[in-house]
Amino acid sequence: LPLVIQLLGKYMAYHWCLAYLTPGGQSPQLWHKRTNTFWKPVLWYTKGDYTGDYIGDVLKSPPNDNDKQYHEWGQSLGGMKDIVERFTNPGDTILDPFVGGGTTGVAAITMGRKFIGTDIEKDNIEITKKRVKETYARSQARKNGVAG
Repeated sequence: LPLVIQLLGKYMAYHWCLAYLTPGGQSPQLWHKRTNTFWKPVLWYTKGDYTGDYIGDVLKSPPNDNDKQYHEWGQSLGGMKDIVERFTNPGDTILDPFVGGGTTGVAAITMGRKFIGTDIEKDNIEITKKRVKETYARSQARKNGVAG
Protein backbone atom coordinates (compact mmCIF):
# COMPACT_ATOMS: atom_id res chain seq x y z
CA LEU A 1 0.00 0.00 0.00
CA PRO A 2 2.77 2.53 0.75
CA LEU A 3 4.29 1.86 -2.69
CA VAL A 4 0.91 2.33 -4.41
CA ILE A 5 0.39 5.61 -2.55
CA GLN A 6 3.84 6.79 -3.61
CA LEU A 7 3.37 5.85 -7.27
CA LEU A 8 -0.11 7.34 -7.60
CA GLY A 9 1.12 10.48 -5.85
CA LYS A 10 3.22 11.28 -8.91
CA TYR A 11 0.04 11.97 -10.89
CA MET A 12 -2.61 12.97 -8.33
CA ALA A 13 -2.80 14.54 -4.89
CA TYR A 14 -3.25 12.01 -2.09
CA HIS A 15 -6.10 13.17 0.16
CA TRP A 16 -6.98 10.35 2.57
CA CYS A 17 -7.37 6.60 3.05
CA LEU A 18 -10.93 5.46 3.75
CA ALA A 19 -12.07 2.21 5.34
CA TYR A 20 -14.51 0.20 3.22
CA LEU A 21 -16.23 -2.20 5.62
CA THR A 22 -17.25 -5.61 4.27
CA PRO A 23 -19.25 -7.20 7.10
CA GLY A 24 -20.59 -10.70 7.23
CA GLY A 25 -19.22 -14.00 6.02
CA GLN A 26 -17.43 -12.46 3.03
CA SER A 27 -14.12 -12.01 4.84
CA PRO A 28 -11.16 -12.93 2.65
CA GLN A 29 -8.21 -14.57 4.33
CA LEU A 30 -4.79 -13.11 3.72
CA TRP A 31 -2.85 -16.32 4.22
CA HIS A 32 0.58 -14.69 4.03
CA LYS A 33 -0.43 -12.24 6.80
CA ARG A 34 -2.53 -14.74 8.82
CA THR A 35 -5.38 -12.24 8.83
CA ASN A 36 -9.10 -12.27 8.09
CA THR A 37 -10.07 -8.92 6.62
CA PHE A 38 -13.36 -7.14 7.25
CA TRP A 39 -12.40 -3.91 5.49
CA LYS A 40 -10.51 -2.70 2.43
CA PRO A 41 -8.53 0.50 2.02
CA VAL A 42 -9.91 2.99 -0.50
CA LEU A 43 -7.36 5.59 -1.52
CA TRP A 44 -8.80 9.06 -2.12
CA TYR A 45 -6.91 11.18 -4.63
CA THR A 46 -7.84 14.55 -6.07
CA LYS A 47 -6.80 16.90 -8.81
CA GLY A 48 -5.37 19.67 -6.66
CA ASP A 49 -6.81 20.54 -3.25
CA TYR A 50 -10.14 19.07 -2.16
CA THR A 51 -12.67 21.85 -1.55
CA GLY A 52 -15.89 19.84 -1.24
CA ASP A 53 -18.08 18.99 1.71
CA TYR A 54 -17.02 16.90 4.67
CA ILE A 55 -17.26 13.18 3.96
CA GLY A 56 -17.12 10.37 6.50
CA ASP A 57 -14.13 8.11 6.02
CA VAL A 58 -15.97 4.82 6.58
CA LEU A 59 -17.72 3.25 3.60
CA LYS A 60 -19.82 0.13 3.90
CA SER A 61 -21.28 -2.69 1.88
CA PRO A 62 -24.36 -4.57 3.11
CA PRO A 63 -23.52 -7.83 4.95
CA ASN A 64 -22.66 -10.74 2.64
CA ASP A 65 -23.20 -8.60 -0.47
CA ASN A 66 -20.21 -9.79 -2.52
CA ASP A 67 -21.26 -10.81 -6.01
CA LYS A 68 -19.00 -13.37 -7.66
CA GLN A 69 -21.52 -14.18 -10.42
CA TYR A 70 -19.76 -12.04 -13.03
CA HIS A 71 -16.14 -12.12 -11.84
CA GLU A 72 -14.14 -14.02 -9.24
CA TRP A 73 -13.22 -10.74 -7.54
CA GLY A 74 -16.72 -9.28 -7.88
CA GLN A 75 -17.56 -6.46 -5.52
CA SER A 76 -20.69 -5.49 -3.64
CA LEU A 77 -23.20 -3.48 -5.69
CA GLY A 78 -24.48 -1.92 -2.47
CA GLY A 79 -20.95 -0.92 -1.49
CA MET A 80 -20.20 0.56 -4.91
CA LYS A 81 -23.43 2.57 -4.73
CA ASP A 82 -22.28 3.97 -1.37
CA ILE A 83 -18.97 5.06 -2.90
CA VAL A 84 -20.63 6.52 -6.02
CA GLU A 85 -23.17 8.45 -3.94
CA ARG A 86 -20.57 9.95 -1.60
CA PHE A 87 -17.99 10.99 -4.17
CA THR A 88 -19.91 11.89 -7.31
CA ASN A 89 -22.97 13.81 -8.43
CA PRO A 90 -25.63 12.83 -10.98
CA GLY A 91 -24.24 13.46 -14.45
CA ASP A 92 -20.59 12.95 -13.39
CA THR A 93 -18.40 10.48 -15.26
CA ILE A 94 -16.87 7.54 -13.41
CA LEU A 95 -13.79 5.73 -14.74
CA ASP A 96 -13.08 2.16 -13.65
CA PRO A 97 -9.73 0.98 -15.07
CA PHE A 98 -10.28 -2.62 -13.87
CA VAL A 99 -13.95 -3.36 -14.67
CA GLY A 100 -13.90 -7.06 -13.81
CA GLY A 101 -17.59 -7.97 -13.83
CA GLY A 102 -18.87 -4.41 -14.25
CA THR A 103 -20.25 -3.68 -10.78
CA THR A 104 -18.98 -0.09 -10.75
CA GLY A 105 -20.62 0.53 -14.13
CA VAL A 106 -23.94 -0.86 -12.93
CA ALA A 107 -23.79 1.34 -9.82
CA ALA A 108 -22.91 4.39 -11.92
CA ILE A 109 -25.74 3.93 -14.43
CA THR A 110 -28.26 3.07 -11.71
CA MET A 111 -27.42 6.31 -9.93
CA GLY A 112 -27.53 8.60 -12.99
CA ARG A 113 -23.81 8.83 -13.68
CA LYS A 114 -21.89 8.26 -16.90
CA PHE A 115 -19.43 5.40 -17.04
CA ILE A 116 -16.14 4.56 -18.76
CA GLY A 117 -14.54 1.20 -18.11
CA THR A 118 -11.39 -0.57 -19.27
CA ASP A 119 -9.76 -3.90 -18.55
CA ILE A 120 -6.96 -6.01 -20.02
CA GLU A 121 -9.32 -9.00 -20.29
CA LYS A 122 -11.63 -8.88 -23.32
CA ASP A 123 -14.18 -11.16 -21.59
CA ASN A 124 -14.48 -8.65 -18.73
CA ILE A 125 -15.21 -5.87 -21.20
CA GLU A 126 -17.94 -7.94 -22.87
CA ILE A 127 -19.56 -8.88 -19.54
CA THR A 128 -19.49 -5.24 -18.44
CA LYS A 129 -20.93 -3.98 -21.75
CA LYS A 130 -23.84 -6.41 -21.42
CA ARG A 131 -24.55 -5.55 -17.79
CA VAL A 132 -24.30 -1.78 -18.37
CA LYS A 133 -26.56 -1.92 -21.45
CA GLU A 134 -29.16 -3.97 -19.54
CA THR A 135 -28.98 -1.62 -16.56
CA TYR A 136 -29.30 1.44 -18.79
CA ALA A 137 -32.32 -0.06 -20.60
CA ARG A 138 -34.02 -0.80 -17.25
CA SER A 139 -33.32 2.70 -15.96
CA GLN A 140 -34.73 4.26 -19.12
CA ALA A 141 -37.82 2.06 -18.91
CA ARG A 142 -38.39 3.14 -15.28
CA LYS A 143 -37.87 6.78 -16.25
CA ASN A 144 -40.49 6.39 -18.99
CA GLY A 145 -42.93 4.60 -16.70
CA VAL A 146 -42.51 1.20 -18.36
CA ALA A 147 -42.12 -1.90 -16.20
CA GLY A 148 -38.80 -3.59 -16.77
